[in-house]
Amino acid sequence: MSRQKLNHYREMLLELRQRVGGEVNHVVESIQEDVKLNANHSSAPVHLADVAADAVDADVEVLQTERSILDEIVAALQRISDGKFGRCTHCGAAISEERLNAIPYSALCVRCAQSNMGVEGSD
Repeated sequence: MSRQKLNHYREMLLELRQRVGGEVNHVVESIQEDVKLNANHSSAPVHLADVAADAVDADVEVLQTERSILDEIVAALQRISDGKFGRCTHCGAAISEERLNAIPYSALCVRCAQSNMGVEGSD
């Protein structure tokens, strides 16, 4: 892959990392706010596990998904540094530009992603 294309993907990933990182922070703040609101209804001590409101549960699921994407972005940036970006981490084949444009942090080629039930980075 050319240096110009690598720089293009690095910029995409850095921008995506910043955006997803901001979303992670926003979800964490939302969870904290939900806990504070629920804790104010009683003078009893409240633990996060005791506040199992649907909103908190949904926020936690979103947080887990966003953290997973953030981890994949960081791994893709490391692959750029290591000179391995754009190659499938499972079979070593080139990952198509169409796939990288759609999912710049993709670690697997389409074939391996499909054989792993579409789970990115499962190996």
